[in-house]
Amino acid sequence: MVEGGCGKCIQYLMFTFNLLFWLAGCGILGVGIWLRVTQGDFATLVPSIPFVTAPNLCIIAGVIVMVVGFIGCCGALKENKCLLLTFFVMLFIIFCLEITAGALAYVYRDHLEKFARDDLMRGMDQYGIDGQSGLTRAWDLFQTEKHCCGVNNSTDWFNRPVWPNQSWVPDSCCKPNFRPTEKCGQSGNILQFFEDGCVSALKTDFTFNLGLIGAIGIGIGLIQILGMVFALCLFYRIRNEGTYA
Repeated sequence: MVEGGCGKCIQYLMFTFNLLFWLAGCGILGVGIWLRVTQGDFATLVPSIPFVTAPNLCIIAGVIVMVVGFIGCCGALKENKCLLLTFFVMLFIIFCLEITAGALAYVYRDHLEKFARDDLMRGMDQYGIDGQSGLTRAWDLFQTEKHCCGVNNSTDWFNRPVWPNQSWVPDSCCKPNFRPTEKCGQSGNILQFFEDGCVSALKTDFTFNLGLIGAIGIGIGLIQILGMVFALCLFYRIRNEGTYA
């Protein structure tokens, strides 16, 4: 057992830190599931880069944080050197992966728009086709919420497989004041459609998500450093006192 006021203080700090870490993981996972349920259809628009979507990132991060926090709690309570060392190694690996992912995201940030543009163009050819209800719903929802139409503009929808040789657009492209009109997307009047393309809205969402993830990542990174320090202090304290798991 860890003896002395300093040793007990480190042990309690280690346990409290990991309990909060685990609870934070539960919260992140819950947010990810909620976003997945409410906004999961958007991921079908860009299948090449689904990991950039907020729901997937939150779910993955939440699960990892919960597992690491649980191992840290057990290691602190049981004063188990193996668990403490495992906790330290896992935190260190995750910390290195975060730095690598951040660097790669920064270097290849300009490629995201190209991937998104290509996915959106391919998705437009599948709009309204049998068996593609999820993709069709995602397009309609995204265009309605973001007030955008097509990839670059509304003309991208012209002569698509769902309406060959026609200058039509989905009704979700229609501006709110024209939407009550039946089949407003078939009016042929581009003034009734949203002017902006959806690739710019998608890029804005990606940029916001990456910025938010970067800010959260810096905060979590600082907490991870603190956790690694606590784990090493408790590990060496137990080893020096001759306590064996």
